[in-house]
Amino acid sequence: MLALNELLISLQSIRKKLESTRDQLAEALYQKGLALAEIETLKLADLTWCILSKDLAATEGENQDVNSDQSLDDGSHPDLFEENFQELRKWVDVKSSKYGILTVTRERRSQRLGTALKVLCDIIQDDAENAKKFYELKLSLLDEIGWKHLATYERQWMLVRFPPSLPLF
Repeated sequence: MLALNELLISLQSIRKKLESTRDQLAEALYQKGLALAEIETLKLADLTWCILSKDLAATEGENQDVNSDQSLDDGSHPDLFEENFQELRKWVDVKSSKYGILTVTRERRSQRLGTALKVLCDIIQDDAENAKKFYELKLSLLDEIGWKHLATYERQWMLVRFPPSLPLF
């Protein structure tokens, strides 16, 4: 009986260690996904700036060289963000409030703005923490979709939900 209790205790400690390792892996994959999304955003902004500056100062032949370099770069690298997201999906529920921002980012970069808005609304309903960050992301999605009337409505509600200062008594 004593050996059985010791075995049970050791199994519980092993389980806790494995759960801790799983949580650390999930957090690392989440942070990597956020970093990859940020890198992609910065590269896109830099590429846009380069194209605009080349169009102003360059000849048409140089523009073709830039475009051929872009096509080689796009075809040779796998989509690291998507691979990372699929690996994270194996370990955790990616629609939870903790990892939902990565899901919204994935849907947004795939031009599935409606799905991104739906996931974000679910996160807002489920979670009260960091709500302002989620509402600001919702505003940017509404603007990107083109629903200016809803964005204006939400901005007015932002003042009610998160007042800039407390009212005087």
